[in-house]
Amino acid sequence: MRIVNVILAGGASRRFGEPKASHVYQGKPLYEHVKEQLLKGETVIISHPKLLPFFKARGEQAVWLDDEQVRGYGPLAGIYTAMQKQEAEWYLVTACDMPFIRKETAVALSSYCHEHVDAVIPMVQERLQPLFALYHRRSLPFISACLKENQLAIKDLLQKLHVQVVPADELNVAPNEFHNINKRSDLPENGMI
Repeated sequence: MRIVNVILAGGASRRFGEPKASHVYQGKPLYEHVKEQLLKGETVIISHPKLLPFFKARGEQAVWLDDEQVRGYGPLAGIYTAMQKQEAEWYLVTACDMPFIRKETAVALSSYCHEHVDAVIPMVQERLQPLFALYHRRSLPFISACLKENQLAIKDLLQKLHVQVVPADELNVAPNEFHNINKRSDLPENGMI
């Protein structure tokens, strides 16, 4: 089973005030905290145009802007672009602003991938977490359809797919592991929330 990790770093980060992916936290950029916790294998980054030089300077090779036809269409555009540009069976999609995720959770999540499922989504504190989730390549036509119909919310996509929802307790999720960073004040000084 070939899985490609996809880091979504294409947002404007308006509330944060600067691109979140490049913000240095505890000695390294936020995206590196995320990248270190992903599955073995290739990682691709879907970047905001302003961040391309930053990622290239850090030696990242697989860095792409959203496909021009869907640029500015949010996370679905990033997932679409990754699937269009990189062949794989499954894609572990994560936002660049989730620095507390753990490799153990990614591995546990991947164990739920099978042929009758299009997406594997964690359920944490009664909320689906579609931006740390696995999507099968067969979901690409549905993503494309959502983008064409201007249905840009991931929940619209999930209604079209066969989704395996995995409760947090089955994944042994750490407290606040799925906390994402929207504002600078969301980053605790000591690294723990």
